[in-house]
Amino acid sequence: MTDPVSSSSTTQFLLPGNTNRMFGLASGLDIDSIVGKLMQAEEVPLNQLKQQQQLLQWQQDDYRSMNSLLLDLYNTTFDMTLQSSYLAKTAQSSDETAVSAVASTNAGNASYQITSGTVAKAASIQSAQLGAGFDPNKSLWENRGALANGSSFSYTEVDVVNKDVSVAADGTTFSLGDQYLLSTGFSNTVEVKDSSGTVTGTYNVYFDENAYNADPSTKKVFVNATTGEMTFGETLAAGSTINIASYSYATNIDLSATITAADANGNLVTKNFSFTADQTLNDVINAINSSGLNVTAFYGGGNRVLSITNKNTGNLSTSSPELFVSGTLLNTNLGFSTLGAEGADATLTVNGATLTSRSNTVTVNGVTFTIKKDFTSPVSVSITDDSSAVFDKIKAWVDKYNDTIQKINDKLNEKRYRDYPPLTDAQKKEMSDKDIDLWNEKAMSGMLANDTILRSGLDQMRTDIYSAVKSVADSAFDQLADIGITTSSDYTENGKLIIDETKLKAAIAANPQAVMNLFTNSGDSGGTKVYDNEGIMQRLKDTIKKTMDNVYQKAGKDTYTYDQYSLGKMIHEYDDRIAAMMDHLKDVQDRYYAQFTAMEQAIQQANMQGAFLLSNFGGGA
Repeated sequence: MTDPVSSSSTTQFLLPGNTNRMFGLASGLDIDSIVGKLMQAEEVPLNQLKQQQQLLQWQQDDYRSMNSLLLDLYNTTFDMTLQSSYLAKTAQSSDETAVSAVASTNAGNASYQITSGTVAKAASIQSAQLGAGFDPNKSLWENRGALANGSSFSYTEVDVVNKDVSVAADGTTFSLGDQYLLSTGFSNTVEVKDSSGTVTGTYNVYFDENAYNADPSTKKVFVNATTGEMTFGETLAAGSTINIASYSYATNIDLSATITAADANGNLVTKNFSFTADQTLNDVINAINSSGLNVTAFYGGGNRVLSITNKNTGNLSTSSPELFVSGTLLNTNLGFSTLGAEGADATLTVNGATLTSRSNTVTVNGVTFTIKKDFTSPVSVSITDDSSAVFDKIKAWVDKYNDTIQKINDKLNEKRYRDYPPLTDAQKKEMSDKDIDLWNEKAMSGMLANDTILRSGLDQMRTDIYSAVKSVADSAFDQLADIGITTSSDYTENGKLIIDETKLKAAIAANPQAVMNLFTNSGDSGGTKVYDNEGIMQRLKDTIKKTMDNVYQKAGKDTYTYDQYSLGKMIHEYDDRIAAMMDHLKDVQDRYYAQFTAMEQAIQQANMQGAFLLSNFGGGA
């Protein structure tokens, strides 16, 4: 790795030249280069100030990274001061397929006998089965032959005789001008005449697009019964006239619908809908589902039935029914014969008492039962302490503690390389990226070596852990070692905690209350905290908080201003000193240029005088 301190460099301070300066015109000297070399020596104090400021900034960053580790440990430790972390319960059902259970931390150890249960049901109604050809992606008018129970739309029929449609431009597609055509009333053929009235073609009429496509002839026309659009098998010339002998179409089609449903609070809400015959069943479903009603509409393609179901289970409303439909589209065309429906609450008979719930969950004494099916065979549920969950939480805390103190100790034990000061900008320009990284790795090392704030915090944490908790009733559980947590005998591991899993699990099973007290006792005595009576986690929480506060006073955090912590004040002072040094160096540089400018002017004047004398003496000879 190149040593940038001994390598040559050009000044980084040179300012734009003054236009009044003379740069070597008379002397032939490279004035900028000379001034630059002179300024290198002048800049040494400036570079030292910047390097000292950089070291403070690196130290600040390291302090803040250590506080991030401590904050994570603090949060984990705080959770371990709460009794809820040690009151984990487990629930065991004899038949998980019928009913399952989850116990909260405040549930007592108990056994529940459940003799029967029924699941909650949502109010739901279904249409009649629609015809085999019904397609929810096609318009309702196209599906009119496959409506429920052979019903038909309610409409007014209009009969048209001998209608002409003018062909304004060459093409194959033209509009009849009317929609919702009745194929039974349409001519079997359509004639096309030229401008003189002569018939130029007779076209067979198709209402089935597949049959139209299967006909190889060009003398054909497909008529869309929904839109009234005619598509011919060949191009018709402008000026022609399409003549339809007769046809019928429907108007005033009644596709109204009304749905009343109970919302989640049991209030009945009614929505009115009005559909057009060119909409599809999917359009109807989307309109219902986006209406704000507390229902979901669904079409089952296999059984061709439309279902409307309340989103919430249970008997939601005291009014009857809580789901009701009406209107020609739903009652007649889709065949909703059951016009009203009610939901049903779930029931669960626990220890002889029958409980009800709108949902499939029932909570009793901190135990939440979930009913999964209707059943009458007895199910037993037992609630016991969950020793494994408590063990897992303690182990997770120990892992977090070990990881934190290891990383802090690594920082405290980093070697400080004082021969590797921060690089200047000029030095970086002469180095490769790899060399810069290698240099900085050493330059940034040891910013917190043997730091007293962190060292003191770790020492106090070890004291917190090793000291007995005198407020624990059972003296057999007043130290961590009593429950199987000890310190590593390897001094290089800096107080790492080791868990004897068998001993810890046995302690939790034997006396979970004592284990909890060892960690969580408040130590309060008449409104005053007594250290010896405090639980281990209570002590650690306070110590970690105090250490973090000390670090904040030293290195601050993102929300602090520079004058709120000591390093910030020092870094800001260097800003002022650097700015003052920059002003001083500018004055020095200006003085150098002024001196060289004066020299250039003197040389130029001497040259002019010499030339004058030479000219005069030479002329006299």
